[in-house]
Amino acid sequence: MKLDDPIVALMEDPKSSFAKFCRTKYLLVIHPKMEESFFGNLDHRNLVANGVHPHTPFYRAFVRMARCVWYLQGFTAFVEPKSEMFGVKQGSEFSEVYMEVLEELKEYEASFDRGQERYKVEFMVMPGFKLGETLIRSQVYVSSVVSTNVTH
Repeated sequence: MKLDDPIVALMEDPKSSFAKFCRTKYLLVIHPKMEESFFGNLDHRNLVANGVHPHTPFYRAFVRMARCVWYLQGFTAFVEPKSEMFGVKQGSEFSEVYMEVLEELKEYEASFDRGQERYKVEFMVMPGFKLGETLIRSQVYVSSVVSTNVTH
């Protein structure tokens, strides 16, 4: 892969494993509602889903970031202790063991009543990592789960 411009690598070999990685991660990370709010349409998503890599500043920035993740995954395959990366899906129940609330949302942490109120993940900002016995928690935005239990 070209080190200076990963878009060139995608144009040269649009069916490469890196191209498939970019397509999969874009469709996973960039939610359709987010894309529509950015651009007013889903053109990027439709192009990427069909194996076309758009020549836009937004997608170019995404591919540069994806290249860093791609390299990191390659490097970690040879690192001891073995490492794992894990993600958190929207709607998952919040777990203090595997997740941390972003700094901007520390007021949630202050209001956490660990025995009573439940929280769900709205958006994952950074995945979590396990390096040997060390756990680096994923960073998430959360919201409280409204209880449907009604007592009379």
